[in-house]
Amino acid sequence: MYNLIIVTPDQMRRDYLGCYGNKEIRTPGIDGLSSEGITFENCYCAAPLCAPSRISFATSTYFSEHNHRNYWSAISADVPNLVTQLKKKGYRTGMYGKNHLFLYDDLERIWDGLDEICLGNYDGHEEYTHSWSSFRLEQDHRFNITGRLTDEAISFIEENREKPFFTWINYQDPHPAFTCPPPYDTMYDPNNIVPGEDWYFRDESEKGTGEPVRSKVWRTHSEMDLCTDEDYRNAAARYMGQITYVDDCVERLLTYLKERGLEETTVVLFFSDHGELLGSHHMMHKIPVFYDCLTRIPVILKYPGCQKGVRFQGLVEEIDLVPTLLELLSVNIPDTMCGQSFYSSLKEGKYEEWRETILCEAGGGAPTYKQPVEGLKLLAPHAPTSFGPGAMVRKGNYKLSIYHDDQGELYRIDSDPRELHNLYDDPEYAGIRQELTLILLKRVLGVKVRETGRTAWNFEEYGQDVRFEPLEMAGPIRDVRFSD
Repeated sequence: MYNLIIVTPDQMRRDYLGCYGNKEIRTPGIDGLSSEGITFENCYCAAPLCAPSRISFATSTYFSEHNHRNYWSAISADVPNLVTQLKKKGYRTGMYGKNHLFLYDDLERIWDGLDEICLGNYDGHEEYTHSWSSFRLEQDHRFNITGRLTDEAISFIEENREKPFFTWINYQDPHPAFTCPPPYDTMYDPNNIVPGEDWYFRDESEKGTGEPVRSKVWRTHSEMDLCTDEDYRNAAARYMGQITYVDDCVERLLTYLKERGLEETTVVLFFSDHGELLGSHHMMHKIPVFYDCLTRIPVILKYPGCQKGVRFQGLVEEIDLVPTLLELLSVNIPDTMCGQSFYSSLKEGKYEEWRETILCEAGGGAPTYKQPVEGLKLLAPHAPTSFGPGAMVRKGNYKLSIYHDDQGELYRIDSDPRELHNLYDDPEYAGIRQELTLILLKRVLGVKVRETGRTAWNFEEYGQDVRFEPLEMAGPIRDVRFSD
């Protein structure tokens, strides 16, 4: 039986890693993992929010199926998921860092080793005053936990290395506020950071048919008019420092595996739950929008015998990751899971294609706030900024986003990677918009009642047929059985 280690930094952009083309940042540990494993170029999260994304990952279900739409959402551990599937197989389980997944009453019964700590946005720190706040974190500050979590994870592995183990490290970094201890706080000179064209974008007329109103409302609630170029550069420099802090810890973890002879018996998955705006579209943090800086996540998978240095080009959904891991580990994939294992493609060396389209969703209550709330100042995108459900589909080089009551968006990724030119109302792209609108409608309709290729349901193992009833409903409603 292979062991499994998952490393999940929070809010890490893929384009801020060396292995994804960033020339300015130092990430030798993660880059080394990429050179030894498979790097996914086009994997998208299920939702650009912490808890909804992690719930989708662990349960392999779509955002609007599990319907947990907020930052602090949590599920019962009785819902079929990666952790309990491995625990039933005899794995020792350890989790270090933020939970953002299970009900707190369930944590001690599913984790054999545990240090659960979530710092929010470094709430309570006197220097956290805006969504772009950046400052030095003292080495001995109670919020400096990235190194500690790594130590604890390594200790758990050392104690359980004679048994199959599953260790999940959920780092706070590089989540806002943008803060890190020395030497990382001064590792990158803010004066060397050049803001991109999307940072300076403020004139809606430059962007074709305009942008969703939610973006303008969030800028007002977060007081972005007060964020100077210097503030942006300081935030970006500390964000990069946070990432290198994570990278050093990843490198230390990988070195430990090699020194203890565990490298050839351990599967390692590195992925971020979502990205960070970090100045894109002149915003910081995150809101329910679908730009690549938020939704296109870094994913690296290394397992014994895998091809080294491979770039997987196909479109992949976050919900595909757990079924792939379970198949790789020879563990049963629950019928409740929606994702598709691509392990057979990996074994056959097929890295160019996977899904034809991907689906991403976000947003809570409706309607979307069309005007900022007078006098409201938000440090993070809480309600009402988080209102307004939407969904995005990508096919080929095109991305379409439709919102319940907001401006639609259509972007051509190959020629407009920063997604600055909204083609939604451009007559030249009317055919593309119509095609993707129909695809998106069909995909959203398929969530929850997805085609499984069978009519029978395994009631003995899963008491509720989740193609018809809520995922978290326990026990059958009536004694009905279907057969092929």
